[in-house]
Amino acid sequence: MAEWNTISLLSTALLVCGATAPADTKQHSVFFPQNLLDRARRNAEVHPREARLRDQLIADAQPWVALSDDALWHLMFGPNITRSWMVWSNGHCPSCSKNVPMYEWETDPLVHPWKVRCPQCDEFFPKNDFRSFYRSGLDEHNVFQPKKADRALLFNAEHPDPAHPLHGFGVDDGEGYVAGKDRWRFIGAYLIYGQWKQAVLGGIKRLAEAYVVTGDTAYAHKAGILLDRVADLYPTFDYKTQALVYEKRLGSNGYVSVWHDACEETRELALAYDQVFEGLRGDNVLIHFLAGKAKEFKLENPKRSFADVQNNIEGRILRDALANQHKIASNYPRTPIAVAVTKAVLDWPRSRDEVLKLIDAFLKRSTAVDGVTGEKGLANYSAFGLQSIALFLADWDRAIPGFLDDIVRRNPALHSMFRFHIDTWCLNSYYPLSGDTGWFAKRIDQYQGVRFQRFGLESDYSHKDAAISPSMFTFMWRLYELTGDAAFVQALYMANDYSVEGLPHDVFADGHEALQEAVREVIRREGAAPGTTSIDKQRWHLAILRSGTDSHGRAAWLDYDSGGGHSHQDGMNVGLFAYGLDLMPDFGYPPVQFGGWGSAKATWYKQSAAHNTVVIDGANHGNAAGRTTLWAIGESLQCVRASGAAIVAGAKQFERTVATVGCASNDF
Repeated sequence: MAEWNTISLLSTALLVCGATAPADTKQHSVFFPQNLLDRARRNAEVHPREARLRDQLIADAQPWVALSDDALWHLMFGPNITRSWMVWSNGHCPSCSKNVPMYEWETDPLVHPWKVRCPQCDEFFPKNDFRSFYRSGLDEHNVFQPKKADRALLFNAEHPDPAHPLHGFGVDDGEGYVAGKDRWRFIGAYLIYGQWKQAVLGGIKRLAEAYVVTGDTAYAHKAGILLDRVADLYPTFDYKTQALVYEKRLGSNGYVSVWHDACEETRELALAYDQVFEGLRGDNVLIHFLAGKAKEFKLENPKRSFADVQNNIEGRILRDALANQHKIASNYPRTPIAVAVTKAVLDWPRSRDEVLKLIDAFLKRSTAVDGVTGEKGLANYSAFGLQSIALFLADWDRAIPGFLDDIVRRNPALHSMFRFHIDTWCLNSYYPLSGDTGWFAKRIDQYQGVRFQRFGLESDYSHKDAAISPSMFTFMWRLYELTGDAAFVQALYMANDYSVEGLPHDVFADGHEALQEAVREVIRREGAAPGTTSIDKQRWHLAILRSGTDSHGRAAWLDYDSGGGHSHQDGMNVGLFAYGLDLMPDFGYPPVQFGGWGSAKATWYKQSAAHNTVVIDGANHGNAAGRTTLWAIGESLQCVRASGAAIVAGAKQFERTVATVGCASNDF
């Protein structure tokens, strides 16, 4: 990085005076203390898998390393082009006319900037040189203003002759290419999925990861440029007033992305800042560069010291999100998780009492319904909250020894939380498709209470976003240590292909061999898979009757409520898993690509008649729950009955009985 040597010693010395942050601002990294970073870097010198991961993370960061500081700074954009969550949710390619719905358009912003590609015919759109058009519209603050842009540049670059019939084909001025009644928002979607998620946010994350595993402050420097420029513009983004979902303004909150992604992205920005903080505060070359940009583009913050840059990033990303939590409102408990992370990154340990109070509050609510939130979508939305909580708690556990022990002691229902998706997992292959989850007859061969990620093997390196995230193998082992429940060890063992090889897939962990031997001993003693039995989750309203063993295992289930978050109108819905198959498949997640959740095709999936239940007088079920009135579990007979007249309006009686009876031939 030769540009680092281009600043004179005099300029650097002049900047040092203002580089120290006041005592009441962030002083150190919270989640990535130096001892943790030292351990990760030491592991990469000792263990081949960690070494391969380090090398991969270094390689991943190189596209941004190759860019000049100036080019990096210019990657971030302003809010004045209508952003769109899809090019066209139920659309097709204007060139080949083949269907390209929802999120199938491809982007690669560092290779093909300002373009999306049709996955069917590989044609790039828009056909005009949008980069030149964009640059022509930049104002004195380097923010695009549509009225300033040169509209003479809006023509198909492949057919510059105005007389050519394709001169205007595929041309997008930022508000879409229009042909008759059809509109393709190529640039509006590109801004989110290309420029923002990959070029800007992706760059911040890749550079921060490379810094964590190497300690090379050059990576922190590059990440700091992107973080600071995002901070310049982040508060000006408001998805609700500036962007579309399903081609409509649905009033969806958010920042650059819509609410659910904005929540996760804001948390990721806070963590990335925490990752590189120690590498930024002594970087006077960074201050000199940012001060020059502030002067050149008349920015309000002069960036003359690290305190100025710190105030910009913390004030306009982290504190702005805390002050505008409607923009990061997401599926519970992702918003309080993001808030807790942000408050900790900003002000730990002064914020300790406030953060702990927030954690206890959202854990109490998150475990209120048989250990979970009660949101439906068993293997998706029901699990997403648990997966977020697991990552959140694991972040604390590896940074502050003893933190998880204290949290579990104060919140014993966490045991039930992470047991829930063990108890509801059928034949180690299926979850009941209750609510918005999965698809027709979908197999789910892995425990869903956490998202296991492995590294070190090329075939497993498909989830790069999790490269330095806490290892869920380590987390599940910690749960076992704190609860004594061997099912948590069995779940991690199964997720590792019934092996201890490579465990714990954790660049920050000590004692790999000791952990592997400990896991091996638990499996030798308890068996490879959890020994689950029939269960009735009476607050979640799901009963599962289990019988048989091994290849003769079966599970019949009864879902005896209707309504709630991400639910379907499916009171008294039944299903059956046996012979390794889903013998009564449900539809699962609605097909929302045909105009959104309110479209006829999506609505059908949620209606009562689309499920294995009973419809009375053609009426859909209402938002109501039944209750268990019979629970009989014997050696050969398992039986459950539930009753819930309120599920069907006007019904005097609405109940269902499910029973399984075993036969001598291992049939049933």
